[in-house]
Amino acid sequence: MLIASLFLFLVSYVSPVSFDISLAGNFGEPRPNHFHGGIDVKTQHEEGKPVHSIGDGYVCKVSVSTGGYGNAVFVRHPDGYTSVYAHLQQFAPAIEAKVKQWQYNHKSWEGEIPFSATDFPVVSGQVIALSGNTGASMGPHLHLEIHQTDTWDMYDPLEFLPEGVVKDGRCPEATAIMAYPQQGEGSFCGMSHKVLLTLKDGHLPDSLTAWGKVGFAICADDFMEGSSNHYGIRYTSLFVDGVEVFHSDVNGIPSDMNRMVNSWGDYDEFKESKRWFMKSFVEPGNLLPFLTTDQRKGYIFFQQEKIYLLKYVLKDFFGNERVYEFRIAGKKQVISQDSISEGHRQKLKWDEENNIDQSGVKLNIPKGCLPDNIVLTVGADTARWSGKYSFVDKSTPLFHYADIALRIGKHVVDTTKLYITADGTYLGGNATEEGWVRTTTRDLGGVFSLGYDNLPPVISAVDKAKWIDSGNIIYEVKDTLSGVDRVEGAIDGLFVLFEPIPHSRKYICRLKKTPVKKIGKQRSLEFVVWDRRNNKQLVKDQINY
Repeated sequence: MLIASLFLFLVSYVSPVSFDISLAGNFGEPRPNHFHGGIDVKTQHEEGKPVHSIGDGYVCKVSVSTGGYGNAVFVRHPDGYTSVYAHLQQFAPAIEAKVKQWQYNHKSWEGEIPFSATDFPVVSGQVIALSGNTGASMGPHLHLEIHQTDTWDMYDPLEFLPEGVVKDGRCPEATAIMAYPQQGEGSFCGMSHKVLLTLKDGHLPDSLTAWGKVGFAICADDFMEGSSNHYGIRYTSLFVDGVEVFHSDVNGIPSDMNRMVNSWGDYDEFKESKRWFMKSFVEPGNLLPFLTTDQRKGYIFFQQEKIYLLKYVLKDFFGNERVYEFRIAGKKQVISQDSISEGHRQKLKWDEENNIDQSGVKLNIPKGCLPDNIVLTVGADTARWSGKYSFVDKSTPLFHYADIALRIGKHVVDTTKLYITADGTYLGGNATEEGWVRTTTRDLGGVFSLGYDNLPPVISAVDKAKWIDSGNIIYEVKDTLSGVDRVEGAIDGLFVLFEPIPHSRKYICRLKKTPVKKIGKQRSLEFVVWDRRNNKQLVKDQINY
């Protein structure tokens, strides 16, 4: 314990860049299926800015991928945290060399490359990479995350950076509030469905009424000087008659609870209006630890004919605060008891394992996947290779994966070419001897059916006449069915690395970075592409190199 305590004083965190920080995004912003796990540091609309380790430690891992982080460096610190630097253009030379060695040894551009503690130790402020725009990035920036090493819980990087590195004097601002009378238990302004309340000059009308069980949500953004960007809210509190019934402090997010953002936020409303209403009540399946409520889970029970005073307090990391107060009159109202016809409906319970087993489809939803009880309407139709099945009429994300299986509806010569799709989107799957194709899904929405892909990818050479002068061999690859799985290249039978060009369907081999030496003679070039159903396409070329 003493040694661990001493380590806490040894790590002195610094800025990841050498210029004034302006944020494109902050920690915990709600997004479909995930919270924003870090801060996005603007890099002055450019790539290639030096990226510094924010503290002493060592590079423990590097990841390379076409999506997600893109090129990323993971630095483990002795105080129990790991910092992550993502969307990088390139790594520091010593890191780059080890990455290249791994890629050639594994004949793969994409992967996670482990480092030992002695491979690349770093000190606070050391340059480890150059900023870029790789992976799921929409423009040049540095994405910085902080994780607790043992649990991988996500923490706000602003908690670690020195005071004054990021400056902010602007308050959060709300634009609207949503009321959610609970079905059969509450009514709001005489209505049993959710009601949108637009804030005008920070106020709501005085004519609001409610009865029974009602939840509320707020649509709000944070702001910073000198930026037009909108940010997520760090702290939210809801008070009723001076008593706090809900509080959120968006920090310490368990990575396996990322998708619970869809329960805290009104996912359906976001899909329709692109605005996040963050609920001030907690559904039973939502276990996010930074949400705290009273014993009624944040719901308000209007049970007296009186005036209820509600107050929202919004605060950012820097202490900038905004308060919104409004009054709601408790007034007895008719509470609608909407009936649900049974038909082909099936009720799923949030606290149980749920199964659907019909002649052509099987669905297993493990316990812990649902925020609350939901009702499915199972629909069936026919398709070429199987039935077509639907469960809900809109996107309905799950917290974790569910298993789905579709029965093969006709004789297929090669069942390895079959896969499951949802609205045409590839999900994958493997055929069983019993005549089913099985895979997983994290959304119950869409129409599920089987697809079939026995067609190889299409490969086209790009600017072939410029290959030798530029030193870059480029191919474009198209596969409209299952999609590209992997590529591989060789010159005179010796493996050479082809890497994807970000935000395109092209792959590039940088000749000077290969082990092939230029000798000025004709060389044989091979480029091979496999799709996700193992269909293969090979092209052969000659190059004078």
